[in-house]
Amino acid sequence: MSKPQDGFVSRFLNRPISRRITAFLLKFPIRPNGWTVSIFVLPLIAGAFLVRGDYVSVVIGAAIFQVFSILDGCDGEIARAKNLESKFGERLDYFCDFAASLVYVLALGLGLHRSSEGIVCAVLITANELFLRVNRSKMAVASSPLNDSFYARHHAMIGHSGLLKLGERSVWWLFQLTKRDMAILVFLMLALLDLADWILNLWTMVAGASLLVSAIAVVKAINDGGNVVTREPPP
Repeated sequence: MSKPQDGFVSRFLNRPISRRITAFLLKFPIRPNGWTVSIFVLPLIAGAFLVRGDYVSVVIGAAIFQVFSILDGCDGEIARAKNLESKFGERLDYFCDFAASLVYVLALGLGLHRSSEGIVCAVLITANELFLRVNRSKMAVASSPLNDSFYARHHAMIGHSGLLKLGERSVWWLFQLTKRDMAILVFLMLALLDLADWILNLWTMVAGASLLVSAIAVVKAINDGGNVVTREPPP
């Protein structure tokens, strides 16, 4: 029930837990889209804790987001088990993950009395997602032996941005270390260490770097007329 796009945390922590939960859920007439919508209450509850800003509340909020990250894998597992996979379900899950990220940074910004940084981070996240959508809808997909490790919305960005000049393995590691599942767990650890400020700092830096790469990809795609530069595996 796992996916090739799963990061380290999803593969070795989240999936082993979510698969057990999914095995239980399959005993009931639960549909994947219904599960996606129902668990979105968790980011809202987490946000209510994060806006309080004190140590205990931030830890609880970050922990609830980690629970959400685990349960978020169940909808896809249910869909694959019941053969109910759909483009709408994929888009719904993507939108809920995106909205949850905005709730996280905005609520934490308010709680830490750094609302301006939270807003900046939210804007960067939104702008990056918009650029990724442009890449996915108007650009050719880059060919790579590691394509299966990336979501479709990242293929053209990788191909056009020049990241492949770093080597496919380096790009793979870069994405693994910045995947959402990894970030959510790291943020929980930072909250436990009373370093909540670092959560906003890191998220803002990663979102800004991602936006820069996505913007470069869009500009190069326009200049190249949609031709993707690929890196073939060594013979």
